[in-house]
Amino acid sequence: MTADRNGFDYPASCRRVWGTYRREKVDRVPIISPIPWGPDNDIDATTFGDWRDEERFRRVARLVQQHCDIKPPHNRVTVPRVFEPQSYQRFLEAPQAYVEELPPERVSGIRTRYTTLLHTPKGDLKWVYEEDEGIFTKWDMHKPIQCPEDVDRLLSVPYSFDPPHPAEFDPFRAHRAEMGEYAVGGGGVNSMVAMLVGVMDYGLMLEWTLSRPDLIQTLADTWLERTGEKVDWLLAQGVGPFWGFNGVERAAPPMMGPRQWNQWVVPYDGEIMRRIKAADPQARIHVHCHGKVRTMLDSFVEMGVDSTDPVEPPPQGDADIREVKETYDGQLVFIGNIEFLDMETRQPDEIEALVRRAIEAGGKQNMMLMPSSGPHQRPSDLLLANVERYIEAGLRYGEM
Repeated sequence: MTADRNGFDYPASCRRVWGTYRREKVDRVPIISPIPWGPDNDIDATTFGDWRDEERFRRVARLVQQHCDIKPPHNRVTVPRVFEPQSYQRFLEAPQAYVEELPPERVSGIRTRYTTLLHTPKGDLKWVYEEDEGIFTKWDMHKPIQCPEDVDRLLSVPYSFDPPHPAEFDPFRAHRAEMGEYAVGGGGVNSMVAMLVGVMDYGLMLEWTLSRPDLIQTLADTWLERTGEKVDWLLAQGVGPFWGFNGVERAAPPMMGPRQWNQWVVPYDGEIMRRIKAADPQARIHVHCHGKVRTMLDSFVEMGVDSTDPVEPPPQGDADIREVKETYDGQLVFIGNIEFLDMETRQPDEIEALVRRAIEAGGKQNMMLMPSSGPHQRPSDLLLANVERYIEAGLRYGEM
């Protein structure tokens, strides 16, 4: 294991993270990067052609490399691709032989449109999104499913799973074996409801859960079959021990209630989580879920979840960090509790106070420090100053 790579002590960070999950004695609370740059990289060996090349950003990135920690699952050694490349399973894992990416279109001085087609036996479906220069997010303009007939079109594509050769996983398995009990790599899963809003507009998905639950169940069952097959195969190749689930906030209050949660989350995400825990005794499951998560934490524990982020405080969320850390002590690791809006608008002294409360309220042993998001465009000087104070305060108050 190589230490102090580009200012980052990878083995020490892995021990710190695992110590938090195992409630072992560690040197300090892990600090997750608050900017779009991870500690296991070298900012001075990279050129982007955008605002990340500015010295003001690079100075803060060096602090991240020196003081921040990895957030599992973090794969220093790459896992071969098994899930199809379209984000949020836009075509429900349809084989790439039926997918066509059209040439990008420049639609304004800064905006580019991207169109991807799925050629089905019953007619084409399309996904269209747009991006602006220097802004690291996408705006969906058209999603594949617009009407009930589109569900039939989507599922008319012959499905097959052609996995990579098992030998392609040898480097990952070797790295996991080398790291032993401190391995932090693994896999990622889109929540079933994240897939639903990948293939259709959010409003349509919510409408159909009431008016066309038969269509929602057909899509959900297909997700479970295809995702389950791929996760089972990854587990058989030794992928783990960490697994991240993304996007379940689409089912969080007030958009869905407890009945819908038990109908569309527990039997689907929960089933994949059960398989992971059954196949790998070392497995740890992390759920990324914005918004009001407090009423869902009991369900998280029952499904086998070990940690969640970003644990948003009121008013954006409903998690009082002291209460949840005390209530779920020894059951859940809480990652976050610092709002990105505060990082953008508060003063450094206020950020320090928020960091101190997040760390100290309810005990230090079951949390990692992280903002709810990071900047998607050129950060302000105030944000960068707050990033520096966030890291400084994390080191000061997170010491065990």
